[in-house]
This record gives sequence, C-alpha cells and structure tokens, in this order.
Amino acid sequence: MALRPPLLKFFLLFFSLSLLLACQGDQVFDQTSKMGEQGWSQKNQIAYSFEIKDIHKSYSLYVALRQSNDYPFNNFYFIPKVLGSDGKLIKQALAEAILYDPKSGKAKGEGLGDIYSHKFLIFKQLKFPKKGKYSLLLSHDMRTDTLAGIISVGASLVPNP
Repeated sequence: MALRPPLLKFFLLFFSLSLLLACQGDQVFDQTSKMGEQGWSQKNQIAYSFEIKDIHKSYSLYVALRQSNDYPFNNFYFIPKVLGSDGKLIKQALAEAILYDPKSGKAKGEGLGDIYSHKFLIFKQLKFPKKGKYSLLLSHDMRTDTLAGIISVGASLVPNP
C-alpha cells in the first residue's frame, strides 16, 4: 500500500523533527558568539555558563570556529578554561587548531564560499566534582592582538555515552 502525498509529507516532516530533537537532547549547552567586523580581540574573552546535574558522567567539550579567508594564519591557538561556581579552575589547556593543510594550503573544515566551519574536541573525559553552575572561558593565544577573519566562536558540552 502506497502512502498518499499529504500523508507522506506529514510522515517525512514528523521523522525529520524527531531526528533533529533526538540529536540535540543530550547537550548540556551549545552556544555561539559572533565576533565584530575587526575579528576577535585578545581582550574579548568569551564566557559561557552552564549547569551540571549529573556528576557520575564524563563529558566532551567541543569548540566551534567559523573563519573566512581573511584569517592570516594556518593554525589557531586558544585557551579554554573551565571554572567552578566558586571561580576555581577545574581544567585548562592550550589548544591548537589546524585550519589549513600546511602542505597544500587547502582549508580544512566544512566550507561554503570563503567561509569555513570547524569543530574541535578539546576535552574528552571532563569530570565535574559536584552538581551546580560552571563557566567556560575562551580566549585566543595568538601573537596578533586582534584576529581578522574570525566570524564566530562557540562551544558545546555533551555527556559521553
């Protein structure tokens, strides 16, 4: 028995929405900050707040970056810091993201026109000592104060299976 076109459209819409909601259900947070036209200044530290309700799980922290061809370097150094509600440092790293292949010069990540999106796994087994509010601070650690070509920076925290 074949589905009639209106019923088929309804089924496809329902299936698509279910899939979309299922993929986003487990994230603790997923936020993005747009940078100004000049780019990302070292003085502009990005801050996100989130709440941990389950301390028995470990979490993966991802950082997302959108950049244009105006970005002048092959790589990108940044510092993610996770802080507890009391301001104490939980975890920190100096992370390097490779945005262009060093040999070919070809941009990595997903691209459309001259804009590329990247997603980097920063912490794979992040554990939190207690339930409550936490903060993520992101700053870049490049030699140039203001980075041209950085369109947006974001982060997401996902519980590990």
